[in-house]
Amino acid sequence: MDKYNEHPLYCYLSPEEKKLLKPAISSQTFVAHEKLITIGDRNRDIICLEEGSVSVQVEDFDGNVREVARIHEGSLVGDMNFVIPTRRTANVVALTEIEADVISYDKLCAILKENADIAARIFAALNLQLKDKYLGMIQS
Repeated sequence: MDKYNEHPLYCYLSPEEKKLLKPAISSQTFVAHEKLITIGDRNRDIICLEEGSVSVQVEDFDGNVREVARIHEGSLVGDMNFVIPTRRTANVVALTEIEADVISYDKLCAILKENADIAARIFAALNLQLKDKYLGMIQS
């Protein structure tokens, strides 16, 4: 599969294929300290960080918050929950102002059901992104 660019979700899509995803994407701005994702949410949208950085935080049984990762522009958040249908397992909090593309789970799934080739390329990109995240966690 040829890579067209380094985008974490669209890297295997041609410009024409990427245009087909537009109905599923909305651009949003988040201010510093705003939660993009909250533990327990059922939302399965993917957020692509175009600008800024976020903190991924978990809570222990006593309610203490611990940062487990920092994710920066050019990366995805929410990608694990897109693939694995569970409630959100971490809070994702903006460290800086964030410019992001929010990709609607429902709208993206509807597009992928009609376009098997694009679905294969999107899932290949998600696999690549998740692999890099997991390798980063075990190597640090």
